[in-house]
Amino acid sequence: MVRKIKGAGNKSGGNQQDIIKQAQVMQQEMLKIQEGLKDKFVETSVAGGGITVKANGQKKIVDLSISLDVLKDAIEENDATIVSDLIVNAVNEILDKAEEMAEKEMEVVTGGVSIPGLF
Repeated sequence: MVRKIKGAGNKSGGNQQDIIKQAQVMQQEMLKIQEGLKDKFVETSVAGGGITVKANGQKKIVDLSISLDVLKDAIEENDATIVSDLIVNAVNEILDKAEEMAEKEMEVVTGGVSIPGLF
């Protein structure tokens, strides 16, 4: 692989330093996007809006609301797992949405190429 880079650099006028500079620029752009994701939000709800979860693009939960109706149902059924199951479902859904949003934002820099371990 090193030979290909050196050979390509000699033919096209570029070199390893140019490649490193391009990678550094790309890395800076990615860091800016990742920082900006903290101010972009996604929201989801389950149980007919009984539980609502909001997260930012950095996959941090920023808000969680549970309606009294959901709590009353759980109390009437004497089953707290009703609430916990709904919360787990909502959180998993919102994290998927946040991941999807982050991937779309990063496509600007990566050109749609998936980079393992980026997030």
